[in-house]
Amino acid sequence: MMKKPLAVLAFYAAFAATAFAQSAPFDMSPERPAGPPPATMGPVPPSAPSAPTTALPPTPQVPVRPPPAASPAGAPPTQQIAPSSVPSVTPSASTPPMAAPRSAQAAPEPITTSVDQRRRYILPFTELSLSGEMDQRQWTIYMTPQQADAARALTVAYQNAVVVAPESSSLEIAINNVPLEQRSIASPDAEGNLSIAIPPGLLQGGANVVTLGVKQRHRTDCTIESTYDLWTDINPSGTFITLNADVASRFETIEDIQAIGAGSDGLTTIDIVAPGMSNPVMASSLLKLSQALALRTQMPNQEIVFHANVPQARKAGSLLVLAGTSREIAAVTNTVPAEVLAGPYAGFESNMINGASALVVGGPTPQATQAAIASLVASVEPPDQSSRSFLSTRNWHTPDAPLVLGDRRLSLSSLGVTSTEFSGRRFRTDFTIGVPANFYAAAYGEATLLLDAAYAAEVLPGSHIDVYVNGNIASTVPISNRGGGIFRHLPINVTLRHFVPGANTVTIEAVLQTQADETCLPGTAASATPRFALFDTSEFHMPNFARIGRAPDLAATSGVAQPYRSAKQPVAIFLERIDPDLLSSAATLMGRLAVAAGQPVDVDLVGSIAGVGDRDAIFIGTLPQIQPALAAQFNIASASQTAWGEGRQSAPAAEQTDQLFEDWRQRVDGGLWQGQISSFEEWMRRNFDISADTLRFLPGAEEIYAPPANVSFMLAQGLSPGGEGVWTLATAPATDTLRSGMKAMTEMKRWSGLSGRIATYDAGADKVESIVAKQQTFFTTGPFTFSNWRLIAANWLSSNTLSYSLFFIGFLSLLGFVTFLLLRGLGRKP
Repeated sequence: MMKKPLAVLAFYAAFAATAFAQSAPFDMSPERPAGPPPATMGPVPPSAPSAPTTALPPTPQVPVRPPPAASPAGAPPTQQIAPSSVPSVTPSASTPPMAAPRSAQAAPEPITTSVDQRRRYILPFTELSLSGEMDQRQWTIYMTPQQADAARALTVAYQNAVVVAPESSSLEIAINNVPLEQRSIASPDAEGNLSIAIPPGLLQGGANVVTLGVKQRHRTDCTIESTYDLWTDINPSGTFITLNADVASRFETIEDIQAIGAGSDGLTTIDIVAPGMSNPVMASSLLKLSQALALRTQMPNQEIVFHANVPQARKAGSLLVLAGTSREIAAVTNTVPAEVLAGPYAGFESNMINGASALVVGGPTPQATQAAIASLVASVEPPDQSSRSFLSTRNWHTPDAPLVLGDRRLSLSSLGVTSTEFSGRRFRTDFTIGVPANFYAAAYGEATLLLDAAYAAEVLPGSHIDVYVNGNIASTVPISNRGGGIFRHLPINVTLRHFVPGANTVTIEAVLQTQADETCLPGTAASATPRFALFDTSEFHMPNFARIGRAPDLAATSGVAQPYRSAKQPVAIFLERIDPDLLSSAATLMGRLAVAAGQPVDVDLVGSIAGVGDRDAIFIGTLPQIQPALAAQFNIASASQTAWGEGRQSAPAAEQTDQLFEDWRQRVDGGLWQGQISSFEEWMRRNFDISADTLRFLPGAEEIYAPPANVSFMLAQGLSPGGEGVWTLATAPATDTLRSGMKAMTEMKRWSGLSGRIATYDAGADKVESIVAKQQTFFTTGPFTFSNWRLIAANWLSSNTLSYSLFFIGFLSLLGFVTFLLLRGLGRKP
């Protein structure tokens, strides 16, 4: 019974002796000096002397580094935070002593991991399908120097359509613009795997550009329609770089966080073990830590999960973070880095978990832990007074999207498009353009694509060049001349109606018809003679556009995190309660907003709705538990607080609903006339882009929304009661659906499509729907200029046709009346 107390006393005595014997100050420089890293804390050998002390000595103003001890062979050094970015913290005399390891009689059991250390997965997408005759994706992966040196081969798992001709179709891969060996696409019946050797030295520590593309031809058909039947699906779980060393999850410096990458499912997971998360003050700091880590990874699909204990199951593409005081870290791991005992510390430790590295963020006191978190947050904040010039898209679309704030011309070469010759029937390429949150030109504006291209003499009239914005057709230019031609800065007007705040994908597609394709003789091999060429000297010209902020607008929030990015005071965060599930949901959302903003969002965790006031705020909780007044602020039906989620059933198929509607329209009186009205409205919308909303004089009132049973998660946005702040609500019927819905909604393929005042997610159908805001509040985002307000008026009047007509008639009437008065005054009297 006396062994454990004696061992504990010996432990404290040994630590005190080594601490006071060390004369050098605690070094928090970016790199640890050469030599083995400090040993983790463990049980003291029986021969260690004991001392009658029961608490650690007070930490001095300048933290003292304990002398380094031997570490396991091959353990990497630990990253330190620079002293300029970490304030020193002196704990008070009442600071409780750090808890001793759980077992003082035997060495603690090491935490194991099942992560495959010799596979580095590279796809940042949950799914990837390359379609058509020509398609490719280009993105950037980060690797540690050890991973780059250990890379030996690239494995790709794929399956293609049965109509893809293997003899004339190929999978093309390049790393850092160096092409690897081409392989034939020939796996229609089952998933196939191909392995391609990576030349030594091709990969480098840091950023590496990966290009994955296909060239596909149809087996028998030569029509334009047949090109839509060509596809090759890439499986993320079978696409990876093979390493010859166990370094896939080993990291040394803070910069290595961006090398976490994605897992076998295309997702990135940040597991934060924080035993003190229930403390509201610590929970607020943990939300800031979540944003800093999300900004470090910059991955398009990531989830942040909080744990009270170290998770036993781990996977590739995950980062394990131990956050808390030295006592809390020791309680969940049985070990603690010596640096955490001395002061604020943030760095990787490789001897705490076998086979993987853990990021340790902590200190001897809660204040020191918060200082360590603050240093990480400060390291990802932009310089003061710096303007944002691009949106970070390189981890899913290289290069980064330039942020266009007004009149600007960009060459396609600067947007990542290269000059290309094409011999098929349907050519496609794309690039990304970023626009700010206060973009307001969807009803009147046009950009211009100045096209440099050429087409061969065999291309027939009836061919055309199309431009798409975010998947919506924006312009079409027919090819009407025979005999070939060259376009030199051919202006193609591109409507701005499909642009949204944030990153926008612009696609150029050329549909080429030839006599040979119409004949399509059996056994005819695909021609290698180019039919079309696109030159990277083409330019995209964005004109000046109206700029004014609007709310509610989930598109601005999802695109660039407005209004939270530029909030003048900390954004209030209200959680229904502080537990791992709700804190995980909040952290996942805030991480996504930080990536969209390009910087951390300053947050303040409040304990009650009354503490929010009239500022910008985010509310997270289940709908049954929020106050009715808060639900009413978002125009959500009060009955939904009890009815939503009850008796969940799948929604009827769209075809069944349409048929049922038609049956009832024929039964009711006036059905024929109303049906004609509906058909007329559809015809007006399709041909003249005029709808009932367009013909309104003033915006109508917002309708009360009741989420249907098939909806499992919802984001809603509205104004604060005083109208000074913008509030956003993330809610679901239950806690489990709240967390799963948040994870699904923040994935890039869904997040980028959010708009309006409400966005709902149907997990059963994997579908996101948005409800437009009928009433939006406008707020200025810059100094007054006549040109900007003229553009604002032009867009508003274009959106409200009836108002424009009435204003126009009124202006003409006023002009006629003034003219009448002038002529009457100038005329002669009889």
